[in-house]
Amino acid sequence: MKNIFKGSLRGYVCEDCLEEISDVDVLLYHPYRNETRKAEAVPDVKGDFRLVTKEEAKQREKLLIAKAKTDAKGNFEFVIDERNLNVDFDIDFVCGSVPRKIPKPKKDELIQFHLTTLSMGIELEKQAKNQNYRWQYDIIHKWWCYIRGHFFDAWVICGHLMNCQTNKPIANAKVTAIDADFLTDDTLGYAMTDADGHFRIDYSSVDFKKTFLSPWFNVETDPNFLSFQSGPDVYFKAELAGTTLINETKANARKNVPYCLCVTLCSEIAVTDPDESFPSAWTGIGAKFSASYGTSAPDFDAEGYASSDKNVLFSTIKLTGQAALKSAAGHPIEYRFSVSDATLPNDTLTNPPLGSFTKIVGLHPNLFVPGLVSKLERKVFSLIHNQIPIYSAQSDFDAEGWFSVNHAIERTLISYGLTLADLALYNVIDEDPLIAMNTAALTTAPNILPDSFSAGQPIPATNDIPVEKFAIRFEIRSVIDKPANQFGIVNGGKILNSVIMNNNPIYRKLAVKELEESTLCSPINGTIHAKYTLYHPYLASGKLHLNSNSLTIDRDVLDGVINSASVKRINANSPLNAPPLDNLVRCTYSLKLYASTRKHNGDFGDSDGGTPLEQVFFYDENQV
Repeated sequence: MKNIFKGSLRGYVCEDCLEEISDVDVLLYHPYRNETRKAEAVPDVKGDFRLVTKEEAKQREKLLIAKAKTDAKGNFEFVIDERNLNVDFDIDFVCGSVPRKIPKPKKDELIQFHLTTLSMGIELEKQAKNQNYRWQYDIIHKWWCYIRGHFFDAWVICGHLMNCQTNKPIANAKVTAIDADFLTDDTLGYAMTDADGHFRIDYSSVDFKKTFLSPWFNVETDPNFLSFQSGPDVYFKAELAGTTLINETKANARKNVPYCLCVTLCSEIAVTDPDESFPSAWTGIGAKFSASYGTSAPDFDAEGYASSDKNVLFSTIKLTGQAALKSAAGHPIEYRFSVSDATLPNDTLTNPPLGSFTKIVGLHPNLFVPGLVSKLERKVFSLIHNQIPIYSAQSDFDAEGWFSVNHAIERTLISYGLTLADLALYNVIDEDPLIAMNTAALTTAPNILPDSFSAGQPIPATNDIPVEKFAIRFEIRSVIDKPANQFGIVNGGKILNSVIMNNNPIYRKLAVKELEESTLCSPINGTIHAKYTLYHPYLASGKLHLNSNSLTIDRDVLDGVINSASVKRINANSPLNAPPLDNLVRCTYSLKLYASTRKHNGDFGDSDGGTPLEQVFFYDENQV
């Protein structure tokens, strides 16, 4: 009977990321230094493992007994002669590449490493007792990563993508690794997460040393260019079915990463089975604002201003958070948003009277805005209906304004030719938006009519646009028996006492005084004066800019009014060329008035005022 020694060779990329070392030669030697290992001795990984020099390899040539090649799983076998059953052996391996290495035109040099010395008799005895036993050697990650990177330019990222709240893995997501560079960021690669949320991205130094001269000239251009770093600065993006799960930027980059980077990424987006329950909550407004009072940058202050920028809400806002399809008891969940004109400061412990929340989303005219509220992603990829977006509709509200995502999902499945039973084939991606709300259906402050005031004319206080505040309430419940009016309490409801909203445009007027005193076609000279009126209760900025056609004059006009912090910036006599800037020459000039407000819907600011008012004039210092 043949004596077959079975072994396996693996290497740790990370402490929880192990790979089989395939297609390498395993060498079996008589001991190099004639040292005999005691039967109970355990191989000393740190002490035994080493790089074998070419000189040592040559000296040991006559000690070589056999050679075997590892298969795809890193397994190898040796037939042991009867004469060598009770002796010790040195085991080495020789590799000219590593698993998943990015191919290069130049062939890599063969490198030899000594693994350990073992007692063959002991190992064969273990195999005789257990036919499934196989001697296994795992190279520690510090050594294996060094071998991969130093000798073969093989870099790797090994990680997991999880949900931040539940710590459950997110499968089928695309994770992209990016190197932050001073010039242009380099994509290192991407991978799809498996059922355990695990992903692996392999790359080489060529991928992060790209420049605009590549492939002729490659170098790592670190954002901190004063100190050259050899490794990339890595940040991540991840998405599933078009939903952003991870959205890191250069500011999140892990600096100068080693050959092997081990990461755990977590996403606030819930990706769940339809029957899975999780805590429900209204947490934000758009991507920028939280839905709470506090002192952090995204929070509302006591007065009702959003974030540390003191924004006010306008247009359509997305009320964001998460809501499970079912409660822990398995009952369907519904939620409702309502608005009250009665408000209290956000830093008070009491709330406005519940009876004042009479403007209910889905019932109050024009308050509801249809939008994306969820997505379905097939658990097993399908060419047909692999991803299904779920949009809210008026029919998803009941007579009291309770919104049912379950109804929205069933309605959508039917529209795709599916049934509710098919929901079990999908995971539910809980999109941040719970519902979208049109703030213009709430605000009533009148606009200042377009020609109420001319450029430079003061606006009296009687025409000031008032502050409009509202309170927003979120309720959630489980439906036990709707016809019988039986509902369960679900934690997660809340009230935001004060939210300031505004949908008024900026009042803007611009003129050139000397043109008004002549004709629009006449050249003008002397000291030229701008006249302007700029007003909005939440005015953030104003700018007056002058440039000539030739751009020899191209400057902002700073008169102490336009560049002030006032919400009313009005000037009937702003000089454009008074000393020391008395440098207008014969040419055509453009005077532009820009403005912006603090209006924001949580995803983007109002563009009102971004397109400037313009006044063109021809200046001729020799004109009589």
